[in-house]
Amino acid sequence: MIRACAVLPLLLLAACSGAPARQASSGAPATAAPTPDPSRPLPLPLPDVVARVNGQAITIGQILPIAKATLDKWQGAEREQHKPEALRGALDRYIDRELLLQEALARGIKADTRQVEWSYDQARAEHKDDDEWTAYLVVRGSDPQSFRAELRAQHTLAALLADEARTVAVSEQELRAAYDADPMSFAAEGAVTPPAFEDVRSAVENAVRRSKVDLVQEGLLRSLRAKARIETYL
Repeated sequence: MIRACAVLPLLLLAACSGAPARQASSGAPATAAPTPDPSRPLPLPLPDVVARVNGQAITIGQILPIAKATLDKWQGAEREQHKPEALRGALDRYIDRELLLQEALARGIKADTRQVEWSYDQARAEHKDDDEWTAYLVVRGSDPQSFRAELRAQHTLAALLADEARTVAVSEQELRAAYDADPMSFAAEGAVTPPAFEDVRSAVENAVRRSKVDLVQEGLLRSLRAKARIETYL
């Protein structure tokens, strides 16, 4: 199973990159119109609903924590200057998230509740008391219930990508290269010699598929965006 961290860049790590937002489309070819400047002025006041994905609303409150991760790199006037791009980038990533979640639901893919609870407990254990935990959640615009819901979403996305990765072709050359690069990484705990390739072939294949998660995600999103109805209001 690909862990939830495999998809976290969609919402968390990528939010720190400051990458410009892509223009969301309604299924038209990407060459149909030029991409608007993501740093153009924001509409005022900011709308409560900032986008709809196949009819599902995305609110400003859902993207603000993602935008904040980007904006925290700047101070004062510079922070304000980068606000339009940060909000649009956050919205773009949330649209990706929504597309993937909708696809997971359509396939009947669900998160493992035990994994969700384990992730919640691990996050909670990093904070010494309830006050510190509450402060951590508040900064992220969250509470225990919504934080758990987000973990469930992340695990659902991980399960979707694991399902998609199983369809990716893996060549014999790739398998051999992955094994030869570090055969001891496939050894049992305590082993002093590497296992034979054929004995760990399935483990090697799983590792190669995990290494392709980013490409799998990109390909799946291209497909989903091409047929989605996406409306943005920022």
